[in-house]
Amino acid sequence: MENFNTKDILNLILPHWRKLVIVAILSVLAGFIISSPMVIKPLYKSYAVVYPVNLSPSSEESNTEQLLQWFNSEEVKKAVNKRFHLTSHYKIDSTDDRQETFFNLKYKELVSINATLYESIEIAVKDQSKEMARDIVEGIIEETNKLIMTVKKERLHEYILNNQKELKRASGKVDSLKYMIDNIRKEFNIIDVQYQSKYISKELVKNPNLSESNSKTADGLMTRKTELDRLGNVIGSEIGTYNYFRNQIDGYYLDYSNSVSFTNVVSKPTLPDSKCYPIRSLIVAIITLSSLLIACIIIVFLNFKQKVD
Repeated sequence: MENFNTKDILNLILPHWRKLVIVAILSVLAGFIISSPMVIKPLYKSYAVVYPVNLSPSSEESNTEQLLQWFNSEEVKKAVNKRFHLTSHYKIDSTDDRQETFFNLKYKELVSINATLYESIEIAVKDQSKEMARDIVEGIIEETNKLIMTVKKERLHEYILNNQKELKRASGKVDSLKYMIDNIRKEFNIIDVQYQSKYISKELVKNPNLSESNSKTADGLMTRKTELDRLGNVIGSEIGTYNYFRNQIDGYYLDYSNSVSFTNVVSKPTLPDSKCYPIRSLIVAIITLSSLLIACIIIVFLNFKQKVD
């Protein structure tokens, strides 16, 4: 077989330059037609940049990684789909058993959510409608905030219930201790331990024979003072526990009743003014170069075949 070098190939092709020019012109025209809105629907890209705020640390994930998980969750995807009727918008047959698979593929193709080098998150959405692209970006941010707030309130509700149980238990202990102290005080007519101790001591100095009432009080002070002191210390501790759970519940209620945002939007969703796809010049260039290459191969092949014959 005869070997061809670059010079030989050029010598074969150059005589057919007029044909190649025609091929190039036709390829350019074909590229313009193929890349026109009539054939390929243009897509517009809207994006936003957000930072995480008001998120609590979870395991070893950073707040950015946590927020990224929320953005990419199935719940957010379903909420956005329902809010903007994306299944219908993407022209997916709702009666098809594979509609969810088709939707997920389309969503993955048109929606991009990624962390940046600066620990922020960029949300980018492509759509045939520039307004819809912007609205979907806003919807993703809003639905993510709603989801996080819903889950947070569920956890807070659990915390409130658990603390209420502990509060009730502490309250029961305080009531029980109060009941025990009140019984001792009533039995021995003890109102103020310190004052009555001083008073009984003075009475004993004056007259060793105390009245029946004072004698009963003196007996109670001698036999039950230590127990009263112990019960007083225990009830003080239980009241401290009660107040702790009460404060915890108040704090949880404050968080539960208020709504906060978990995204700090540093770049609001943009309304694109130019399409991002298709890149017409690139399509025209690829079609033209491919056509010219094929034409050159055909010319070389035909010349080689002619020489062989």
